Amino acid sequence: MTISPAIIATLVFGACGLLAGALLSPFLRAIANNANMNEWIFVAVPALLSMFFAMLVFQNAVRKVTRISQAVSRGLFIALLEWLTVSFLIGWAWCPAGALSCMRSVMLGTAAIGGGAMLAAALVAGLITGLLIIRPPRGPGATSEDGFS
Repeated sequence: MTISPAIIATLVFGACGLLAGALLSPFLRAIANNANMNEWIFVAVPALLSMFFAMLVFQNAVRKVTRISQAVSRGLFIALLEWLTVSFLIGWAWCPAGALSCMRSVMLGTAAIGGGAMLAAALVAGLITGLLIIRPPRGPGATSEDGFS
């Protein structure tokens, strides 16, 4: 039984997204309290969005991802998509009538405050996903040509 790369990416990006959300929870809690929303929305939604985008981006990755750098670049693309959607969500929470007018300020704020943690999470998740796709775990007794296992 093999697990598809999209499922592997979904799980890895979800875990890394939750870790980044936990790191940023004081900032996200302040946004939620300011917008009169439940704080768990701003902690869980970025991780869920990351999982969703990872599922889409890593479809058919067995044939398309042959190097770790390709998986990491897909991780950067997922981080960009997640940043745009989370920024829109925060802009909508703060300015429900004009979310697009608040978008520039929100994007700058989220990039300055939370961009480092989310970018690091996406890079680590892309690296781990790439390693799991390119070098899948082998069963007992399996050998490889490179001598590592």
